[in-house]
Amino acid sequence: MGGHPDVLAYESFEEDLLDRVLLYLARERNKRLCLYDVGCGSGRLHLRYAMKTTSVAQLQPADAQELERTRSKHPAFAYDPLLAGQLVSLGGIDFSAQMLELAKGKFRNSGLGSLLDHKAFFDHGSAFNLQSMGHDPFPLVVSVCNSVGVMQGPTGAVELFKAMRRAVEDGGGIAIISGYRREMVAAFALGNYESTMDVSGQPRWLTPDEYAAPPYVQLPRAYKRAHSADNKVVVDIRGPDGTIVKKEHVLTRDESAVRQTVETGHICTYTDYTSRWYAFDAFDTWIKEHWSPLTSYHIAGKDIDALRGEPMQMAILDINGELEGLFERWGVFTRKE
Repeated sequence: MGGHPDVLAYESFEEDLLDRVLLYLARERNKRLCLYDVGCGSGRLHLRYAMKTTSVAQLQPADAQELERTRSKHPAFAYDPLLAGQLVSLGGIDFSAQMLELAKGKFRNSGLGSLLDHKAFFDHGSAFNLQSMGHDPFPLVVSVCNSVGVMQGPTGAVELFKAMRRAVEDGGGIAIISGYRREMVAAFALGNYESTMDVSGQPRWLTPDEYAAPPYVQLPRAYKRAHSADNKVVVDIRGPDGTIVKKEHVLTRDESAVRQTVETGHICTYTDYTSRWYAFDAFDTWIKEHWSPLTSYHIAGKDIDALRGEPMQMAILDINGELEGLFERWGVFTRKE
């Protein structure tokens, strides 16, 4: 989403929560862990946890230097000896071969190329085809940052819930699905997509559409933050060669199209991009229908972090109740059995 600050806040919330889950499982449940990212894209989680679990002593001098240079820009990537000993495998799957190559390039550029196909793995394929991951190392399978919303609509969301259960059930593992809530479309989605249309295309609720299709690129002049009520956005138009076609082009919300988007949670643009923000009740239904009678939790992000977690929700399948102690400390969960 082009570095939008509200999206980055959501991602940082997820990362902090995963840090705590991983540390709890490693320290208090003494688990040897495999973290597997479903819809891993360009390897955000792979890179984060590879850096946190790789000592420079493991690397050749040139790679160690690159790793130290990258870490100096990202304090959250500091070496963690506890995780280094317990998080033994980083895996992931994505349908886009291009994104996976980008992920591998990030590893090489950060001095971590030697981990590829050794500790860090990237599978090219469908999230719906996940198979049992066994019990050793302990599987923690995640699908984060609303990947559930770009997987072939509600039918795809159901298939993801089924596949995540299949992946962890035999091994007594944990599955986590994180997604945006439909109830937050008006407050978060409109401004986010209006601010990042150079990434995903002009939203259908903005008019006019004269520059909406390729080869034009529309660059918003400023980010719109969450809860913005501004019904206009100003963009500069660039042609296929990158030159400016028009400056300060004004786009205005069509209120009828906005209402439809808010009511359905279905984000559509004039490119082939589409995403869905699912209602809290929808996640409840899928948990009940596809994870019952196993132990699971449904968490509103705002109950853990009122600022960063406000727009999101998490469904967590915890086969053997490994996280019960952690959730009792937080005291914010809704348990489904």
